[in-house]
Amino acid sequence: MSATLIKQKYGKDLVRLVKVSPLPPHPQAPKLKRHIVQELTCRVLLGGKEFDSSYTLADNSKVVPTDTVKNTIYYLAKKSPASLLTIETFAHDIAVHFLEKYAHVQTVDVKIAAHNWTRIATTTLQPPLGSAPLVAHPHSFFRAGEDKRHVQLVATRLSTPGEGPLKVQFATTSGLTDLYVLKTTGSSFERFHRDELTTLPDMADRIFSTTVEAYWTFPTRVETFPVVIGAAASAIPYDEIYTGIRQVTVDLFANHDSPSVQNTLWRMGTEILKLYPDVVDISYALPNKHVFAYDTDRFGLKNLREGTNVYYPVADPSGLITATIGRSKPKL
Repeated sequence: MSATLIKQKYGKDLVRLVKVSPLPPHPQAPKLKRHIVQELTCRVLLGGKEFDSSYTLADNSKVVPTDTVKNTIYYLAKKSPASLLTIETFAHDIAVHFLEKYAHVQTVDVKIAAHNWTRIATTTLQPPLGSAPLVAHPHSFFRAGEDKRHVQLVATRLSTPGEGPLKVQFATTSGLTDLYVLKTTGSSFERFHRDELTTLPDMADRIFSTTVEAYWTFPTRVETFPVVIGAAASAIPYDEIYTGIRQVTVDLFANHDSPSVQNTLWRMGTEILKLYPDVVDISYALPNKHVFAYDTDRFGLKNLREGTNVYYPVADPSGLITATIGRSKPKL
């Protein structure tokens, strides 16, 4: 039997990075240091045919050590402007570095998750800041939730080293995960298919809870090097789009009188495509975080069909509703 190496990538995963960057002090509190804090978890994988021999021939001469990959992430975080800009731009700068520095690297696959730090709202500052009842503290933060911002950027070398300028294709997917939401009414599930194995009753009013996972793709683009490290990856307003998609998602979750998770998901996706022309498509995964009425009827306290206000959460099994919504192709 003969074997062949079909594909390979390698690199460093779970590289955790915190960067604290200065901001101008608040004009009413010039003596207080003001910062922005960013916490990222990064993965960088390198690929290329010249790495094949490290697998098949135990030849490590072309292998950039994964420790070097890790060090490079911290090096670029230090070298970047005052903050890491958007994570999409930081991912782009990481990919640019590896493709420019190592001619035998053909692909760079960068994944970054940004963790949520929110400024503490405090009633007092030392020294005091005006008379506002609550003030965002300039350098103290708390973890408001476990939701994370994501990017995956895959950079592929299109040109042959030494034959003209370096050309690279960039494919970028951004995302949002672990956004835990719940509403106590405004959701139903009725008139579904029934057969001899169906036990679920119609629910005209129910608790709707889910952990939102959403990923959206941008058009692939080709860049000709040299590319300046720290420059914007493109004219796409990544921060604005992320903030807008998050807001559309929670707005429609809260305000849409949902006949099903499927229909709410569809409305979210179509609204996002309407608002953000830079988005090619968007994929949602909305798992049910089931919350069921507890049976206190057996104790003489009605709770199942009327006066329902006591529930219990069920972790599993759970429903999982997914879809990808894209733009309709024009009819010829």
